[in-house]
Amino acid sequence: MNNATPTRVRFGVLGFICSLSLITYLDRICIMRVKEDLQDDLYLSQVQMGLVFAAFSVGYALFEVPGGWMGDAWGSRRVITRIVLWWSLFTALTGCVVPFTLDSGIQLSLGGLDIPLLLNGFLLLLLVRFLFGCGEAGAYPNLARVVGAWFPYRERALAQGSIWMFARLGGALAPFTIGRLSVWLGWRPAFWILGIVGAVWCAFFFLWFRNSPEEKPDCNAAERDLIRAGPYSWKAEQAAAGHVRPPWKQFLRSSNVWALCLASFCVSFGWYFYPTWQPQYLKDVHGITYQNSEILTGLPFLCGAAGSILGGQLSDWLVRTWGNRRWGRSLIGLVGFTGAGCCVLGTGFVPEAWQAVFLLCLAFFINDLAIPPIWAVCTDIGGRYAGTLSGIMNTTGAIGAVLSPALTPVLLGASPADYSARDKWILVFTILASAWFVAALAWLRIDASKPIAEKA
Repeated sequence: MNNATPTRVRFGVLGFICSLSLITYLDRICIMRVKEDLQDDLYLSQVQMGLVFAAFSVGYALFEVPGGWMGDAWGSRRVITRIVLWWSLFTALTGCVVPFTLDSGIQLSLGGLDIPLLLNGFLLLLLVRFLFGCGEAGAYPNLARVVGAWFPYRERALAQGSIWMFARLGGALAPFTIGRLSVWLGWRPAFWILGIVGAVWCAFFFLWFRNSPEEKPDCNAAERDLIRAGPYSWKAEQAAAGHVRPPWKQFLRSSNVWALCLASFCVSFGWYFYPTWQPQYLKDVHGITYQNSEILTGLPFLCGAAGSILGGQLSDWLVRTWGNRRWGRSLIGLVGFTGAGCCVLGTGFVPEAWQAVFLLCLAFFINDLAIPPIWAVCTDIGGRYAGTLSGIMNTTGAIGAVLSPALTPVLLGASPADYSARDKWILVFTILASAWFVAALAWLRIDASKPIAEKA
């Protein structure tokens, strides 16, 4: 072991990936705040808007695994740069969609119906948001790979906690930021500005970041030894990029992988209420307009930021104290998802707006205790395939994220006519809470102490 004082380059890496996480959620969630403006300008119904929300997640789901695999094969530096440039372009293009209709004059006969083939503002917005999701896919699997390459296993949950803390800060800032920019400049220029911010970030990241400590001259031998020390830390050959074939059969046979996917699907299904339909709930049940809900809809994300950093620290502390990686990760997940489900279920029944906001904030805080551990598990058991495994897990989560925003307006519209707005939302919250409870049960099968064997 080198006796020199270790440098702290890995914390510079953490600063870059945390800032990326903030920009990711800022760009992803900002559309929630301008929903009404966008609907008015493009003449969209509630169901159409639900499909617009879901279009992002469809693209995200399709390209999560390829995005994670590309990081394993080509290195996170190249892949993350491509990801951010792509999504920044389509963030800017979201502001370029205008109301129009182009009818091809051709009709397609399906089941006795003549369907005109046309392109309009709604379909173009669907395409832009779908491609935005394709571009952003792979971001967090690649960040999981960066954590594995640059941090010893005893610091991984803390690093993931920091990443997700900044993600939630981005979500907290998004309604206010896009709201103020929209008031000053209009909602379209607001999207253009966010796109430019992402492109500028890319330039600085590509110039400074390297895939592994061994490729970064500023990282001295003592810090490299610290990062590589320990039975579960990655070795230099795992951190290096290489054209590897993931062990698909081992993934399919692993109960760990299936449990991770189940937890990810269910928690994403429940959680995606926050960045999509949360303002609509506050308006329907408590009479709070979109303009007046900027702070209220950002508060849960702020609470999630606190939960993320605490959950990461707590998980690493339990691993160090107990010497038990399984329950050092799984106990936080079990408690976090169970508590979140209970709080969301209670939200539908409270009469006052402040009570509902409090429960939504508490649910977000408790839920996010479990987010760093679930990503740390991917790094713990995935090894050199952490990007691919994280992509698999997040793909199933994205499927839940597709279904949730698309089904919510359908459920609200299909509720009995004599139901009040509160009764309709109680039904929605009951379904969302049930998903959280299933996600909690999945943690009983997740075992961070059983890495997937390296492919020979």
